[in-house]
Amino acid sequence: MFNFADLDFTLYKFRQLLEALAENYSTLTMAEYLCLEQLPERFALIRHDVDRMPKNSLNTSLIESELGVKATYYFRARNNVFVPEILQEIAAYGHEIGYHYEVLSDSGGDYDLALALFKQNLKEFRNICEVKTICMHGSPLSKYDNRDLWKKHSFETFGIIGEAYLSVEGKLNYFSDTGRSWNSKNNIRDFLPGSSGLVGIKDTDELIELIREKKLPNFYILIHPERWASTLTEWSLYYSWDLGVNLAKKVLLGVRK
Repeated sequence: MFNFADLDFTLYKFRQLLEALAENYSTLTMAEYLCLEQLPERFALIRHDVDRMPKNSLNTSLIESELGVKATYYFRARNNVFVPEILQEIAAYGHEIGYHYEVLSDSGGDYDLALALFKQNLKEFRNICEVKTICMHGSPLSKYDNRDLWKKHSFETFGIIGEAYLSVEGKLNYFSDTGRSWNSKNNIRDFLPGSSGLVGIKDTDELIELIREKKLPNFYILIHPERWASTLTEWSLYYSWDLGVNLAKKVLLGVRK
């Protein structure tokens, strides 16, 4: 018999994932990970990239708050994503808010313009809440990698203590739901340099089992809140969206090769 709760990428499955993490690992925000002199024996970094549908982030942040889990939420500087009330509410739950920047793509590769956009957007974020860390947006349709901005400039100049890809150690075990799969071949830029790149996690149930086994000392998990549905209608919509995006990525990868 069909049971919606058995589907992957639902808030039911998200809660199960977070319960497993809360029971077996200490959770840290990105800023805490970068600042702590002594890390817990077993810990998990939970990162959320808010690319669209910011209200979905309220659902995930509330579940995390109920379970005593801390996470970092990176919001894009887009009118339909940058919603001050949502940022403030998530921060009130004890989560970290960061800037999901894409200024090199937005500027068409103009580094000076990109830096000016970054400065302007960061100021808007800091008018709402504290921002200590940043994370690039993959911008898969753009030929520019937004992280390259820091090859010519320094984010420390803006009081930023770290970047979610560039400032973490490669020995972290990185898992991403990009492409609606924990072992996706549709990633264009969502890779952690030096990561172990564990293979074989095909769904969230397997990731939960890996967490419960406690064989790994750490997890660095990227979750996109807009991918996790609370109803069958939402699930069908998000599934169709991801299917289309993955197809577009395959075409784009083929063209670039």
